[in-house]
Amino acid sequence: MESNHLRLAGWLSMPEPLVAEAAGRAGFDWVGIDLQHGAWDLATAIRGIQLLDLLKVPVLVRVAEDELHLIPHVLDQGAAGIVIAMVSGVGPVADAIARARYQPEGRRSYGGQRYGLRGEPAEIATIRPAVYAMVEGRAALAQIEAIASVPGVAGIHVGPVDLCLDLGIGTNRAHPLCHEALQRIVAATHAAGLPAVMHAVTTEQVAPMIAAGFDELVLTADIELMRAAFADRIAGARQAAASQGRGPQPR
Repeated sequence: MESNHLRLAGWLSMPEPLVAEAAGRAGFDWVGIDLQHGAWDLATAIRGIQLLDLLKVPVLVRVAEDELHLIPHVLDQGAAGIVIAMVSGVGPVADAIARARYQPEGRRSYGGQRYGLRGEPAEIATIRPAVYAMVEGRAALAQIEAIASVPGVAGIHVGPVDLCLDLGIGTNRAHPLCHEALQRIVAATHAAGLPAVMHAVTTEQVAPMIAAGFDELVLTADIELMRAAFADRIAGARQAAASQGRGPQPR
């Protein structure tokens, strides 16, 4: 890779403007909006993109492979790019890139950047939003070299839970099969000159993922961070109460 700079991303599952603003002001290199598993719909995603764009934070939107028709909508509103979930092979990746680019390179219809409210270059054909492929199963793993070589693909994301499940090892990221799969993905991605991105990383997993060769890390999603923070605060308060003989109230 050209840079040793590790890029860190936030991930939003909750369609809440205050949460999006907090993520936008936190210092992430980019923020993801999850249309696949999150509570977002197209209308709320557009508002989230607008808010983060005004904060000058690039937004990537994750869409399912069978919802590629959403790509032009979110790009017209200012998303910097797309993450295609659960890619099955080369075809959907090439299709997504074509939907993201204007003619003659692609088949995206021109509707302006947020209807002219968002600046754009004079030569609109030079607008090439980032399209990332998300490898989450054996089918994509078997074709990783070809997927990473699709013209125009911006990088490869790894969805570790689904990948491990499809490898038949449950959610055990420490399993040798998972380690071998990640090695192959990183090697193929770097051979194509692209960044390798690991999804849903906790603080404890950052160092191992850097050692594994990943260039970008998507930190755990907003709802997961909130849930962990709630549990930590409750545990701390109960520990302090117990030390003074004050147990929890019965529920």
